[in-house]
Amino acid sequence: MGECAHERCRQNWALRRTRDRVFSQSLPKTTDQHEAWTLSETEHGLLTASLRGDFDEASAERLDLTLRDRLAAVPPGSMVLLFDLNEMRRCSVGAREVLAGLQRHVGGLARRTAWVTNRPIFRGIALWVCHCAPDSNARTFPTAAHANGWLESSGAREILLRESAGEWVGRLRGRAIYAKEAS
Repeated sequence: MGECAHERCRQNWALRRTRDRVFSQSLPKTTDQHEAWTLSETEHGLLTASLRGDFDEASAERLDLTLRDRLAAVPPGSMVLLFDLNEMRRCSVGAREVLAGLQRHVGGLARRTAWVTNRPIFRGIALWVCHCAPDSNARTFPTAAHANGWLESSGAREILLRESAGEWVGRLRGRAIYAKEAS
């Protein structure tokens, strides 16, 4: 039992090291820029869209087309998206509708989507976009650090689920063998 716990501790440490390298120290692989948004992608599958200034419907449609093209080139579930709204000043009603449509589209392609803003008006817009999608893998966060923690947790959750399933299968096999020997 102690060796299993030691192995789990070693795996968690390796996962944390990988997570820190992936989300904290990744350099942009590619960058697209527009006056109202910047799109940057890391080598490890984190795509960040930073929205700024007066975000209108035309800017939202350009972002929508660019993101759809970018996501069409990668396998579904291989990307995580982070929308940073902290530099926005205004967001038109038309842009909100385009963002909601984009989130509906992205929901089937991205592993997870985080909307980051610390301002109440834009947090409300992000909540509305996530609600309209409806995508259970899209959430809003007050800081990028909170968002990164959630975005990276999907990998940790998969490892824990596999370990837990393996333990249960082992227990069931042990009971089945014991039952055969007892009879």
